[in-house]
Amino acid sequence: MLKNNKNLTEQCADLASGKETSVSLTIKALDKAEEYSYLNAFVVLDREKSLDQAMASDKRRANGNCLSPIDGVPIAVKDNYLTKDYPTTACSGALPLEPSGQDATIIANLRAAGVVIFGKTNMDEWAFSPTNVNSNIGPVLNPHNTNHVTGGSSGGSAAAIASGIVSAGLGSDTGGSIRMPAAACGIYGFKPSYGRASRHGVLPLSWSLDAPGPLASSLKDIELLLPYFLGEDSKDLSTASSAKFKVVEHNEAINVIHLTGEGLERSDEIDTAVKTALEASSAVVKEAGLSHVDNYYEAWEAIIFSEAASYHQPLLKKNPGGFSSGLRAKLEAGSQLSALDVLQAQRLRSQLMHTFANELGDWDIVVTPTLPVTAPTLNEEEQEFGGKKVHAHKSMLWFCVLGNMTGYPCVTIPIGLSKSGLPIGMMLMGKPNEDEKLLAIAIKLESALKKNSV
Repeated sequence: MLKNNKNLTEQCADLASGKETSVSLTIKALDKAEEYSYLNAFVVLDREKSLDQAMASDKRRANGNCLSPIDGVPIAVKDNYLTKDYPTTACSGALPLEPSGQDATIIANLRAAGVVIFGKTNMDEWAFSPTNVNSNIGPVLNPHNTNHVTGGSSGGSAAAIASGIVSAGLGSDTGGSIRMPAAACGIYGFKPSYGRASRHGVLPLSWSLDAPGPLASSLKDIELLLPYFLGEDSKDLSTASSAKFKVVEHNEAINVIHLTGEGLERSDEIDTAVKTALEASSAVVKEAGLSHVDNYYEAWEAIIFSEAASYHQPLLKKNPGGFSSGLRAKLEAGSQLSALDVLQAQRLRSQLMHTFANELGDWDIVVTPTLPVTAPTLNEEEQEFGGKKVHAHKSMLWFCVLGNMTGYPCVTIPIGLSKSGLPIGMMLMGKPNEDEKLLAIAIKLESALKKNSV
C-alpha cells in the first residue's frame, strides 16, 4: 500500500479494544475517499447511509451484542453486487436485468455480520474488460501512478484499498478481475474455486467462469472474509456441495510447480521477482510448461463471449444504445459463435483440467506471475515482454485465465515494486475446492518470504 494504513485484521482489533469505533473508522474512510476522489474509485458513496450503519454497529457493541469480529468495519462493494440500499449499474448505461432493492447473498452475509457497506466501486462496464478504463463514469487511476491502469474489472475496489480508503473490498473474477487489479495495485486478491462462493445477486458475465471473492490488505484479512463467501446457497445451485470455510494449517513442505515456457512469457524484471520470491520462500520448486497455451486463451474467449451474449441478448435487443460501442461489438461477436465453436472450447477446457490434475506431477500449488509485465498506461495499446508484442488487454489476462478455465482457487500476493515503482504480484493456484489449504500455504509461503528477505 502507499501508506502505512491499518489492515482489516488490525481494524477489528482496534474495535474490540475500544481504540476505535465504527463511526471513527467510517469517518476516516469518508475523509480519505474525499482526499483520493481523483482516483475515481467510487460510483456512489453516501455519507449518511455509511454513518447510520456505523452508529448501529457501535450501539450493538456497547450493548454486548457484537455480531462478528468484522462488525463495524467499512468494506467497499463492486458495482455488480446487488445492494438493497444502493443502485447497481455495472457501470453501464444499460439498466441491469435483475430487480433492485435486494442484496446479493454475500452482501446479506456481510450485513448479518455487521459490516458497514461502504458505497459501490467503479468497474469495467458489465465486468467485460481487464483494465478498468471502460466504465461509463471514466477510468479508475492507479494509486501508485495515476498514468497507469488499476487493472479490471474490480479496479475501483483495488484502488480504494491501495489508497487506504478501506481495508477490504468485494470483487468478481471471470478471467482475473480480482487478481489483475490486486496485483496492479499491490494488494491481495482471492478467487475461490468455482462453486464454492455464491454468485446469487452478482450480475453475471459468464456463468461457468464467474467467481466472486475478496480483495484486502493482507492474507489474514482474506481469512477473516472468506467465511462470508464460501458455503452452500440454495439460490445458487453451483454451490450445492460447497463446504463452509474452515481455517486449516499446512505444516509440510510446499511443493510448487512454477509454470514457464512458450505461451507463459514474462518480462525479465517480473521473472526475476518471482524467482527471487520462490527462492526466499523455502518451497520445493520445479519448473514445468504447458502446451498450446494460446488455444486455451482462445477457448476462454469463446466461452466468455458466448455466455455474455446469451445473458445480455434481451437487454441488447431492448436497449442497444445503453451499451458502449466496444461492449456491443463483443456481445454481437459472441452471438455469432456457433455451437461447434463453444463445444470445442469446452473440450479444450476439459483438456486443460486434465493436464493440471494428471500431467504436472506432485504439487501443492502452481505459481506464475499474476501479470507478465507491470500495469500498462491508460492509453497503452501494446506491451512488449518475452520477445513478444501483445495487446495490453491480453497481457493483463495472460496468466489469470488459467484459474477460471480450470475453476481452481487462486490468490495473488504482492512481492515487490518494479524499477519504475509499480507493484509486482505473484499468483498461487491451488487444487479444486482446497481453498483453505491454498490460503494456509500462501500465509506460510509469505511468512518465509518476508523472513528470508530481511
